Amino acid sequence: MRIAVIGAGAMGCLYGGLLARSGKDVVLVDLWAEHIQAIRDQGLRLGGISGDLMIPVAATVDPEPESADVAIILTDTNATREAARTAARTLTAEGWAITLQNGIGNLEAMAEALGAERVVGGLSYHSAAVEGPGRTLHTHAGPTWLGELDGRRSARVEAFAEALSDAGFQPQIVDDIEAHIWTKFIHNAAINPISALLNLRVGEISLNPEADALQSRIIAEALAVVRARGITLTDADPMASIKAFCKTKFNAPSMLQHLEAGKRTEVDSLNGAVAAHGQALGVPTPYNEALAWMVKGMERQRRRLREHGPFDYAALEAEAIAREQAS
Repeated sequence: MRIAVIGAGAMGCLYGGLLARSGKDVVLVDLWAEHIQAIRDQGLRLGGISGDLMIPVAATVDPEPESADVAIILTDTNATREAARTAARTLTAEGWAITLQNGIGNLEAMAEALGAERVVGGLSYHSAAVEGPGRTLHTHAGPTWLGELDGRRSARVEAFAEALSDAGFQPQIVDDIEAHIWTKFIHNAAINPISALLNLRVGEISLNPEADALQSRIIAEALAVVRARGITLTDADPMASIKAFCKTKFNAPSMLQHLEAGKRTEVDSLNGAVAAHGQALGVPTPYNEALAWMVKGMERQRRRLREHGPFDYAALEAEAIAREQAS
């Protein structure tokens, strides 16, 4: 089984690195050339709860066509369609792809490029952070859920689960993977944007009364959308579970990391998706819609600062006045 990990960010390096360390044939695929070169030159350094590891693993920005049996999609959700097209070129004729991404909409995007029969659903409760080119930190461990979209048991998923188990993960094959994906979708939508906007670690949300109250509104709207769509979640009481989670975990969610780095976030596949589904179903979602707008506004401002440096506000004001006078 040759495995291509498409999206060698924090999570891609975590999964690809530990699979390679267990003896699996793995190639990491990413567009970040400096990162890929560092891995090729020195190996992947994986720290954190997995230990301090230096892992030799193949890495490339341009994977060979028809060279992989399995593609693990771990780009951010903004790049899912392009990642799926890369998988279509990279996989053998019998190859298939699995998403371990956050949010919803990834399965549909992958099915467009590959066909639904070549797509497997999954999600991960691990957390990781990129520390620099060729360096990743493993910050939280949890299960990895896997399942065929039609709910059947299959040899390919069982073989992949065995490979994950060999690498030290805790794979669990389920018969309703979309229910698990939607359950984690609610979890991420309730935590990630608040953490990103208020610069709070997960556990700090429960210690901040205003943030905690806002989170309750977000969850309530998301659950109203779930009910309107007729989806049965795997968690009977997501509100209680998320509140309990936020009392004990102090990791920095990926959305906070992305905003700090001036990168585009995954908010469109989280709170933006809640708002979009709510609009289609006639379910009001003002808190989720507002959060999505605020995160997108902040990421746009961070990108501008990253690209242009501090603004000369006096000059901007003078230019604006001149434009007004000329119009």
